[in-house]
Amino acid sequence: MALLALADPETTIVPFSGPTVQLRYTGSPESVDRRHVPESAEPTEKASRWTAIWRFVRTDPMLRNALFLIVNSGIQAGLGFAFWIITARLFSTESVGLASSLISASNLIMFLGLLGMNTTFVRYLPIAKHRNRLITAGISLVAVGSAALALGCVVLLPIISRPISFVTHSLPLAIGFVLLTAGAGVNLITDSVFIAAGKSQYNILVDGVVGGGAKVILLFALAGVGAYGVFGAASGGFVAAAVASLFLMIKVMRWRPEFKNLGQTLKPVLNFSGISYAGNVLALLPILTIPLIILDRIGASSEAYYFVAYQLATLLYQAVFSVEQSFLAEGAGADVLNGTVLMRSIRILIALCVPAFILVILFGHQLLAAFGPKYANNTGSVLIVLAAAVFPIAASLWFSTVLRLVSNKLGVLVWANAVTDVIVIGLAWVWAPRGLEAVAVAWLIGETAGCVIVAVPTVKILRKSRSTRHHHRA
Repeated sequence: MALLALADPETTIVPFSGPTVQLRYTGSPESVDRRHVPESAEPTEKASRWTAIWRFVRTDPMLRNALFLIVNSGIQAGLGFAFWIITARLFSTESVGLASSLISASNLIMFLGLLGMNTTFVRYLPIAKHRNRLITAGISLVAVGSAALALGCVVLLPIISRPISFVTHSLPLAIGFVLLTAGAGVNLITDSVFIAAGKSQYNILVDGVVGGGAKVILLFALAGVGAYGVFGAASGGFVAAAVASLFLMIKVMRWRPEFKNLGQTLKPVLNFSGISYAGNVLALLPILTIPLIILDRIGASSEAYYFVAYQLATLLYQAVFSVEQSFLAEGAGADVLNGTVLMRSIRILIALCVPAFILVILFGHQLLAAFGPKYANNTGSVLIVLAAAVFPIAASLWFSTVLRLVSNKLGVLVWANAVTDVIVIGLAWVWAPRGLEAVAVAWLIGETAGCVIVAVPTVKILRKSRSTRHHHRA
Protein backbone atom coordinates (compact mmCIF):
# COMPACT_ATOMS: atom_id res chain seq x y z
CA MET A 1 0.00 0.00 0.00
CA ALA A 2 2.88 2.36 -0.79
CA LEU A 3 0.66 4.72 -2.77
CA LEU A 4 -1.78 4.92 0.13
CA ALA A 5 1.06 6.26 2.26
CA LEU A 6 1.41 9.03 -0.27
CA ALA A 7 -2.27 9.84 -0.45
CA ASP A 8 -3.40 9.45 3.15
CA PRO A 9 -1.14 11.38 5.56
CA GLU A 10 -2.13 14.76 6.95
CA THR A 11 0.62 17.22 6.13
CA THR A 12 1.68 20.53 7.62
CA ILE A 13 3.91 22.53 5.27
CA VAL A 14 7.11 24.09 6.58
CA PRO A 15 8.74 26.15 3.80
CA PHE A 16 11.82 24.42 2.34
CA SER A 17 12.23 22.15 5.32
CA GLY A 18 9.61 19.86 3.89
CA PRO A 19 6.24 18.84 5.19
CA THR A 20 5.75 17.57 8.72
CA VAL A 21 3.77 14.37 8.30
CA GLN A 22 1.16 13.51 10.88
CA LEU A 23 -0.18 10.03 10.32
CA ARG A 24 -3.76 9.38 11.24
CA TYR A 25 -3.90 6.91 14.14
CA THR A 26 -6.60 4.36 13.66
CA GLY A 27 -5.58 2.03 16.45
CA SER A 28 -4.45 -1.57 16.29
CA PRO A 29 -6.91 -4.31 15.32
CA GLU A 30 -7.07 -5.42 18.94
CA SER A 31 -8.19 -1.97 20.11
CA VAL A 32 -11.32 -1.96 17.97
CA ASP A 33 -14.55 -2.95 19.67
CA ARG A 34 -15.95 -5.45 17.16
CA ARG A 35 -19.41 -5.27 18.76
CA HIS A 36 -19.92 -1.81 17.33
CA VAL A 37 -18.41 -2.45 13.88
CA PRO A 38 -20.80 -3.54 11.14
CA GLU A 39 -19.84 -6.65 9.21
CA SER A 40 -19.47 -4.62 6.04
CA ALA A 41 -17.10 -2.07 7.62
CA GLU A 42 -13.91 -3.90 6.66
CA PRO A 43 -14.75 -4.20 2.93
CA THR A 44 -15.92 -0.59 2.95
CA GLU A 45 -12.63 0.50 4.51
CA LYS A 46 -10.68 -1.39 1.83
CA ALA A 47 -12.81 0.17 -0.87
CA SER A 48 -12.23 3.64 0.56
CA ARG A 49 -8.47 3.01 0.61
CA TRP A 50 -8.43 2.02 -3.05
CA THR A 51 -10.61 5.04 -3.82
CA ALA A 52 -8.10 7.28 -2.05
CA ILE A 53 -5.23 5.74 -3.99
CA TRP A 54 -7.04 6.12 -7.30
CA ARG A 55 -7.98 9.72 -6.47
CA PHE A 56 -4.37 10.49 -5.62
CA VAL A 57 -3.07 8.97 -8.87
CA ARG A 58 -5.61 10.94 -10.88
CA THR A 59 -5.05 14.28 -9.17
CA ASP A 60 -1.30 14.32 -8.50
CA PRO A 61 0.33 15.75 -11.67
CA MET A 62 3.85 14.62 -10.79
CA LEU A 63 2.85 11.01 -10.17
CA ARG A 64 0.51 10.92 -13.16
CA ASN A 65 3.17 12.34 -15.47
CA ALA A 66 5.73 9.82 -14.19
CA LEU A 67 3.35 6.89 -14.57
CA PHE A 68 2.63 7.85 -18.18
CA LEU A 69 6.37 7.92 -18.87
CA ILE A 70 6.85 4.53 -17.19
CA VAL A 71 3.99 3.04 -19.21
CA ASN A 72 5.48 4.53 -22.37
CA SER A 73 8.85 2.93 -21.60
CA GLY A 74 7.17 -0.42 -20.99
CA ILE A 75 5.20 -0.24 -24.23
CA GLN A 76 8.29 0.67 -26.22
CA ALA A 77 10.23 -2.20 -24.62
CA GLY A 78 7.47 -4.64 -25.49
CA LEU A 79 7.13 -3.33 -29.06
CA GLY A 80 10.91 -3.44 -29.46
CA PHE A 81 10.90 -7.07 -28.40
CA ALA A 82 8.16 -7.85 -30.93
CA PHE A 83 9.98 -5.87 -33.64
CA TRP A 84 13.10 -8.01 -33.32
CA ILE A 85 11.13 -11.26 -33.21
CA ILE A 86 9.46 -10.34 -36.51
CA THR A 87 12.78 -9.14 -37.92
CA ALA A 88 14.43 -12.46 -37.11
CA ARG A 89 11.74 -14.27 -39.09
CA LEU A 90 11.70 -11.96 -42.12
CA PHE A 91 15.41 -11.22 -42.56
CA SER A 92 18.60 -13.25 -42.68
CA THR A 93 20.92 -13.45 -39.69
CA GLU A 94 23.54 -11.42 -41.56
CA SER A 95 21.00 -8.68 -42.33
CA VAL A 96 19.90 -8.57 -38.70
CA GLY A 97 23.51 -8.24 -37.52
CA LEU A 98 24.32 -5.42 -39.95
CA ALA A 99 21.02 -3.66 -39.19
CA SER A 100 21.63 -3.78 -35.44
CA SER A 101 24.98 -2.03 -35.98
CA LEU A 102 23.34 0.67 -38.11
CA ILE A 103 20.57 1.15 -35.57
CA SER A 104 23.05 1.34 -32.69
CA ALA A 105 25.08 3.98 -34.53
CA SER A 106 21.92 5.97 -35.31
CA ASN A 107 20.67 5.73 -31.71
CA LEU A 108 23.98 6.97 -30.34
CA ILE A 109 23.90 9.92 -32.76
CA MET A 110 20.31 10.70 -31.76
CA PHE A 111 21.35 10.85 -28.11
CA LEU A 112 24.42 12.98 -28.78
CA GLY A 113 22.43 15.22 -31.13
CA LEU A 114 20.09 16.28 -28.33
CA LEU A 115 22.86 18.63 -27.13
CA GLY A 116 21.24 18.79 -23.68
CA MET A 117 18.09 20.42 -25.05
CA ASN A 118 15.86 17.65 -23.69
CA THR A 119 16.65 18.60 -20.08
CA THR A 120 16.58 22.30 -21.00
CA PHE A 121 13.05 21.99 -22.37
CA VAL A 122 11.77 20.27 -19.24
CA ARG A 123 13.46 22.90 -17.04
CA TYR A 124 12.64 26.10 -18.93
CA LEU A 125 9.56 25.60 -21.11
CA PRO A 126 7.14 25.83 -18.14
CA ILE A 127 8.39 29.37 -17.43
CA ALA A 128 9.43 30.52 -20.92
CA LYS A 129 8.08 33.90 -22.04
CA HIS A 130 8.52 32.99 -25.70
CA ARG A 131 7.57 29.32 -25.59
CA ASN A 132 6.97 28.93 -29.34
CA ARG A 133 10.31 30.50 -30.16
CA LEU A 134 12.22 28.35 -27.65
CA ILE A 135 10.60 25.17 -28.96
CA THR A 136 11.39 26.16 -32.55
CA ALA A 137 15.00 26.99 -31.69
CA GLY A 138 15.51 23.75 -29.74
CA ILE A 139 13.99 21.50 -32.39
CA SER A 140 16.00 23.24 -35.12
CA LEU A 141 19.23 22.85 -33.14
CA VAL A 142 18.62 19.16 -32.49
CA ALA A 143 17.68 18.46 -36.13
CA VAL A 144 20.77 20.22 -37.48
CA GLY A 145 23.06 18.74 -34.82
CA SER A 146 21.81 15.19 -35.41
CA ALA A 147 22.11 15.59 -39.18
CA ALA A 148 25.67 16.92 -38.88
CA LEU A 149 26.72 14.04 -36.60
CA ALA A 150 25.04 11.52 -38.90
CA LEU A 151 26.87 12.98 -41.90
CA GLY A 152 30.16 12.71 -40.04
CA CYS A 153 29.35 9.10 -39.18
CA VAL A 154 28.65 8.29 -42.84
CA VAL A 155 32.03 9.73 -43.85
CA LEU A 156 33.88 7.77 -41.15
CA LEU A 157 32.08 4.43 -41.55
CA PRO A 158 34.79 2.92 -43.82
CA ILE A 159 37.25 3.54 -40.98
CA ILE A 160 35.20 2.73 -37.88
CA SER A 161 32.99 -0.09 -39.22
CA ARG A 162 33.72 -1.63 -42.61
CA PRO A 163 30.78 -4.09 -42.57
CA ILE A 164 28.24 -1.24 -42.70
CA SER A 165 30.31 1.08 -44.90
CA PHE A 166 28.05 0.18 -47.83
CA VAL A 167 25.99 3.16 -46.69
CA THR A 168 28.90 5.48 -47.50
CA HIS A 169 29.23 4.15 -51.06
CA SER A 170 25.59 4.82 -51.99
CA LEU A 171 24.39 8.43 -52.13
CA PRO A 172 20.67 7.56 -51.62
CA LEU A 173 21.49 5.34 -48.63
CA ALA A 174 23.79 8.00 -47.14
CA ILE A 175 21.16 10.73 -47.53
CA GLY A 176 18.53 8.42 -46.08
CA PHE A 177 20.71 7.65 -43.04
CA VAL A 178 21.25 11.36 -42.35
CA LEU A 179 17.58 12.33 -42.77
CA LEU A 180 16.18 9.38 -40.83
CA THR A 181 18.59 9.93 -37.94
CA ALA A 182 17.79 13.66 -37.81
CA GLY A 183 14.05 12.91 -37.86
CA ALA A 184 14.47 10.40 -35.05
CA GLY A 185 16.36 13.02 -33.03
CA VAL A 186 13.42 15.40 -33.47
CA ASN A 187 11.16 12.72 -32.01
CA LEU A 188 13.29 12.54 -28.86
CA ILE A 189 13.18 16.29 -28.29
CA THR A 190 9.42 16.53 -28.86
CA ASP A 191 8.97 13.96 -26.09
CA SER A 192 10.51 16.54 -23.73
CA VAL A 193 8.00 19.16 -24.90
CA PHE A 194 5.11 16.97 -23.75
CA ILE A 195 6.85 16.20 -20.45
CA ALA A 196 7.39 19.90 -19.77
CA ALA A 197 3.73 20.60 -20.50
CA GLY A 198 2.54 17.80 -18.20
CA LYS A 199 1.13 15.92 -21.21
CA SER A 200 3.16 12.72 -21.05
CA GLN A 201 0.14 10.71 -22.18
CA TYR A 202 0.83 12.01 -25.68
CA ASN A 203 4.20 10.24 -25.58
CA ILE A 204 2.36 6.95 -25.25
CA LEU A 205 0.27 7.82 -28.30
CA VAL A 206 3.08 9.02 -30.57
CA ASP A 207 5.88 6.68 -29.45
CA GLY A 208 3.85 3.58 -28.71
CA VAL A 209 0.85 3.59 -31.04
CA VAL A 210 2.13 5.64 -34.00
CA GLY A 211 5.86 4.90 -33.81
CA GLY A 212 5.51 1.25 -32.82
CA GLY A 213 2.81 0.57 -35.38
CA ALA A 214 4.79 2.30 -38.15
CA LYS A 215 7.87 0.19 -37.38
CA VAL A 216 5.99 -3.07 -37.82
CA ILE A 217 4.22 -1.92 -40.99
CA LEU A 218 7.48 -0.69 -42.51
CA LEU A 219 9.18 -3.93 -41.52
CA PHE A 220 6.80 -5.92 -43.72
CA ALA A 221 6.95 -3.31 -46.49
CA LEU A 222 10.77 -3.43 -46.59
CA ALA A 223 11.12 -7.19 -46.11
CA GLY A 224 13.16 -7.66 -49.29
CA VAL A 225 15.55 -4.75 -48.86
CA GLY A 226 18.04 -6.39 -46.50
CA ALA A 227 19.86 -4.76 -43.58
CA TYR A 228 19.02 -1.22 -44.66
CA GLY A 229 15.35 -2.21 -44.72
CA VAL A 230 15.47 -3.14 -41.03
CA PHE A 231 17.23 0.14 -40.25
CA GLY A 232 14.70 2.06 -42.36
CA ALA A 233 11.79 0.41 -40.56
CA ALA A 234 13.20 1.15 -37.09
CA SER A 235 14.16 4.74 -37.89
CA GLY A 236 11.00 5.28 -39.95
CA GLY A 237 8.96 4.54 -36.85
CA PHE A 238 10.76 7.34 -35.00
CA VAL A 239 10.16 9.73 -37.89
CA ALA A 240 6.44 8.84 -37.97
CA ALA A 241 6.30 9.52 -34.22
CA ALA A 242 8.05 12.87 -34.77
CA VAL A 243 5.50 13.89 -37.40
CA ALA A 244 2.65 12.89 -35.09
CA SER A 245 4.26 14.85 -32.24
CA LEU A 246 4.56 18.01 -34.32
CA PHE A 247 0.93 17.64 -35.39
CA LEU A 248 -0.24 17.30 -31.77
CA MET A 249 1.91 20.23 -30.69
CA ILE A 250 0.27 22.41 -33.34
CA LYS A 251 -3.26 21.09 -32.90
CA VAL A 252 -3.54 20.54 -29.15
CA MET A 253 -0.80 22.68 -27.58
CA ARG A 254 -1.26 25.59 -30.03
CA TRP A 255 2.43 25.68 -30.90
CA ARG A 256 3.36 27.79 -33.90
CA PRO A 257 6.92 27.81 -35.31
CA GLU A 258 8.71 31.12 -34.77
CA PHE A 259 12.10 31.50 -36.46
CA LYS A 260 12.77 35.05 -35.26
CA ASN A 261 15.92 35.62 -33.15
CA LEU A 262 16.57 31.91 -32.55
CA GLY A 263 20.15 32.51 -31.47
CA GLN A 264 19.08 35.16 -28.98
CA THR A 265 16.41 32.80 -27.65
CA LEU A 266 18.90 30.00 -27.02
CA LYS A 267 21.63 32.19 -25.52
CA PRO A 268 20.25 32.30 -21.92
CA VAL A 269 19.95 28.49 -21.74
CA LEU A 270 23.14 27.46 -23.53
CA ASN A 271 25.15 27.15 -20.30
CA PHE A 272 22.48 24.94 -18.74
CA SER A 273 22.25 22.84 -21.93
CA GLY A 274 26.01 22.48 -22.18
CA ILE A 275 26.40 21.25 -18.62
CA SER A 276 23.45 18.87 -19.01
CA TYR A 277 24.95 17.59 -22.25
CA ALA A 278 28.38 16.99 -20.69
CA GLY A 279 26.77 15.15 -17.79
CA ASN A 280 24.64 13.01 -20.12
CA VAL A 281 27.65 12.05 -22.25
CA LEU A 282 29.64 11.10 -19.17
CA ALA A 283 26.71 9.03 -17.90
CA LEU A 284 26.78 7.13 -21.20
CA LEU A 285 30.46 6.10 -20.96
CA PRO A 286 30.15 3.22 -18.46
CA ILE A 287 27.14 1.83 -20.35
CA LEU A 288 29.25 1.61 -23.51
CA THR A 289 32.49 0.56 -21.81
CA ILE A 290 31.49 -2.13 -19.28
CA PRO A 291 30.26 -4.64 -21.92
CA LEU A 292 33.63 -4.31 -23.70
CA ILE A 293 35.49 -4.90 -20.43
CA ILE A 294 33.44 -8.01 -19.67
CA LEU A 295 33.92 -9.30 -23.21
CA ASP A 296 37.68 -8.81 -23.01
CA ARG A 297 38.28 -9.93 -19.41
CA ILE A 298 35.71 -12.69 -18.92
CA GLY A 299 34.26 -13.81 -22.26
CA ALA A 300 31.28 -13.66 -24.61
CA SER A 301 29.01 -15.86 -22.47
CA SER A 302 29.47 -13.63 -19.45
CA GLU A 303 28.75 -10.60 -21.62
CA ALA A 304 25.44 -12.19 -22.68
CA TYR A 305 24.49 -12.85 -19.04
CA TYR A 306 25.42 -9.32 -18.03
CA PHE A 307 23.50 -7.80 -20.96
CA VAL A 308 20.25 -9.48 -19.95
CA ALA A 309 20.61 -8.61 -16.26
CA TYR A 310 21.48 -4.99 -17.03
CA GLN A 311 18.55 -4.61 -19.43
CA LEU A 312 16.15 -5.74 -16.70
CA ALA A 313 17.76 -3.41 -14.15
CA THR A 314 17.48 -0.57 -16.67
CA LEU A 315 13.71 -0.82 -16.42
CA LEU A 316 14.03 0.31 -12.79
CA TYR A 317 16.49 3.06 -13.71
CA GLN A 318 14.17 4.32 -16.42
CA ALA A 319 11.27 4.42 -13.95
CA VAL A 320 13.13 6.66 -11.49
CA PHE A 321 14.33 8.82 -14.38
CA SER A 322 10.67 9.29 -15.32
CA VAL A 323 9.91 10.53 -11.81
CA GLU A 324 12.89 12.89 -12.02
CA GLN A 325 11.64 14.35 -15.30
CA SER A 326 8.17 14.88 -13.82
CA PHE A 327 9.68 16.45 -10.69
CA LEU A 328 11.78 18.80 -12.84
CA ALA A 329 8.76 19.83 -14.93
CA GLU A 330 6.53 20.53 -11.93
CA GLY A 331 9.27 22.24 -9.95
CA ALA A 332 10.10 24.49 -12.91
CA GLY A 333 6.46 25.53 -13.20
CA ALA A 334 6.13 26.44 -9.52
CA ASP A 335 6.88 29.97 -8.35
CA VAL A 336 8.73 28.62 -5.33
CA LEU A 337 10.16 25.15 -4.83
CA ASN A 338 8.52 24.53 -1.47
CA GLY A 339 8.48 21.55 0.83
CA THR A 340 5.32 20.18 -0.71
CA VAL A 341 6.89 19.50 -4.09
CA LEU A 342 10.13 18.21 -2.55
CA MET A 343 8.48 15.74 -0.22
CA ARG A 344 5.98 14.51 -2.78
CA SER A 345 8.83 13.67 -5.14
CA ILE A 346 10.65 11.79 -2.36
CA ARG A 347 7.54 9.81 -1.44
CA ILE A 348 6.87 8.89 -5.04
CA LEU A 349 10.45 7.67 -5.46
CA ILE A 350 10.23 5.58 -2.28
CA ALA A 351 6.85 4.16 -3.29
CA LEU A 352 8.38 3.17 -6.62
CA CYS A 353 11.85 1.93 -5.66
CA VAL A 354 11.14 -0.12 -2.55
CA PRO A 355 8.35 -2.35 -3.97
CA ALA A 356 10.23 -2.71 -7.28
CA PHE A 357 13.39 -3.86 -5.51
CA ILE A 358 11.41 -6.34 -3.41
CA LEU A 359 9.83 -7.72 -6.59
CA VAL A 360 13.28 -8.22 -8.10
CA ILE A 361 14.39 -10.16 -5.01
CA LEU A 362 11.26 -12.32 -5.05
CA PHE A 363 10.80 -12.88 -8.78
CA GLY A 364 14.12 -11.97 -10.39
CA HIS A 365 15.03 -15.63 -10.88
CA GLN A 366 11.77 -16.27 -12.72
CA LEU A 367 12.32 -13.22 -14.95
CA LEU A 368 15.78 -14.44 -15.90
CA ALA A 369 14.48 -17.97 -16.46
CA ALA A 370 12.35 -16.60 -19.31
CA PHE A 371 15.62 -16.10 -21.21
CA GLY A 372 16.79 -19.61 -20.39
CA PRO A 373 18.00 -21.63 -17.39
CA LYS A 374 21.62 -20.54 -17.90
CA TYR A 375 20.67 -16.88 -17.45
CA ALA A 376 18.73 -17.63 -14.26
CA ASN A 377 21.57 -19.69 -12.79
CA ASN A 378 24.39 -17.28 -13.67
CA THR A 379 22.90 -13.82 -13.17
CA GLY A 380 20.45 -14.01 -10.25
CA SER A 381 22.71 -12.27 -7.74
CA VAL A 382 23.98 -9.89 -10.44
CA LEU A 383 20.46 -8.64 -11.09
CA ILE A 384 19.84 -8.07 -7.37
CA VAL A 385 23.00 -5.98 -6.99
CA LEU A 386 22.25 -3.98 -10.13
CA ALA A 387 18.70 -3.45 -8.89
CA ALA A 388 20.05 -2.21 -5.53
CA ALA A 389 21.86 0.53 -7.45
CA VAL A 390 18.45 2.08 -8.14
CA PHE A 391 18.54 3.64 -4.66
CA PRO A 392 21.70 5.76 -5.11
CA ILE A 393 20.61 6.48 -8.70
CA ALA A 394 17.21 7.71 -7.50
CA ALA A 395 18.79 9.83 -4.76
CA SER A 396 21.36 11.26 -7.16
CA LEU A 397 18.67 12.17 -9.69
CA TRP A 398 16.63 13.85 -6.95
CA PHE A 399 19.58 15.94 -5.74
CA SER A 400 20.48 16.80 -9.35
CA THR A 401 16.94 17.97 -10.06
CA VAL A 402 16.92 20.20 -6.98
CA LEU A 403 20.21 21.75 -8.11
CA ARG A 404 18.82 22.39 -11.59
CA LEU A 405 15.83 24.13 -10.07
CA VAL A 406 17.45 26.32 -7.40
CA SER A 407 21.06 26.90 -8.46
CA ASN A 408 23.06 27.95 -11.51
CA LYS A 409 26.19 26.20 -10.22
CA LEU A 410 25.73 22.91 -12.04
CA GLY A 411 29.37 21.98 -12.61
CA VAL A 412 29.09 19.55 -9.68
CA LEU A 413 26.82 17.38 -11.82
CA VAL A 414 29.61 16.92 -14.36
CA TRP A 415 32.12 16.15 -11.62
CA ALA A 416 29.76 13.62 -10.03
CA ASN A 417 29.32 11.76 -13.32
CA ALA A 418 33.08 11.88 -13.95
CA VAL A 419 33.82 10.37 -10.53
CA THR A 420 31.15 7.72 -11.10
CA ASP A 421 32.75 6.84 -14.45
CA VAL A 422 36.24 6.50 -12.99
CA ILE A 423 35.07 4.29 -10.12
CA VAL A 424 32.71 2.08 -12.14
CA ILE A 425 35.05 1.58 -15.10
CA GLY A 426 38.19 1.27 -12.94
CA LEU A 427 36.71 -1.22 -10.47
CA ALA A 428 35.04 -3.19 -13.27
CA TRP A 429 38.38 -3.57 -15.05
CA VAL A 430 40.18 -4.68 -11.87
CA TRP A 431 37.40 -6.88 -10.51
CA ALA A 432 36.05 -8.43 -13.73
CA PRO A 433 38.11 -11.64 -13.35
CA ARG A 434 36.31 -12.22 -10.05
CA GLY A 435 32.98 -12.53 -11.87
CA LEU A 436 29.91 -10.56 -12.86
CA GLU A 437 28.86 -10.00 -9.25
CA ALA A 438 32.02 -7.94 -8.72
CA VAL A 439 31.24 -5.86 -11.82
CA ALA A 440 27.72 -5.22 -10.47
CA VAL A 441 29.20 -4.12 -7.13
CA ALA A 442 31.38 -1.66 -9.06
CA TRP A 443 28.19 -0.06 -10.41
CA LEU A 444 26.72 0.16 -6.91
CA ILE A 445 29.86 1.76 -5.43
CA GLY A 446 30.30 4.19 -8.31
CA GLU A 447 26.68 5.37 -8.26
CA THR A 448 26.82 5.81 -4.49
CA ALA A 449 29.96 7.94 -4.74
CA GLY A 450 28.37 10.12 -7.42
CA CYS A 451 25.28 10.53 -5.27
CA VAL A 452 27.34 11.75 -2.31
CA ILE A 453 29.12 14.34 -4.46
CA VAL A 454 25.80 15.77 -5.66
CA ALA A 455 24.17 15.52 -2.24
CA VAL A 456 26.69 17.69 -0.35
CA PRO A 457 26.12 21.01 -2.20
CA THR A 458 22.40 20.33 -2.58
CA VAL A 459 21.90 19.87 1.16
CA LYS A 460 23.88 23.06 1.80
CA ILE A 461 21.67 25.02 -0.59
CA LEU A 462 18.48 23.65 0.96
CA ARG A 463 19.68 24.46 4.48
CA LYS A 464 20.68 27.96 3.43
CA SER A 465 17.31 28.53 1.80
CA ARG A 466 15.55 27.20 4.87
CA SER A 467 17.45 29.47 7.26
CA THR A 468 16.88 32.47 4.97
CA ARG A 469 13.15 31.83 4.89
CA HIS A 470 12.97 31.44 8.67
CA HIS A 471 14.94 34.68 9.07
CA HIS A 472 12.53 36.57 6.82
CA ARG A 473 9.55 35.14 8.68
CA ALA A 474 11.05 36.16 12.02
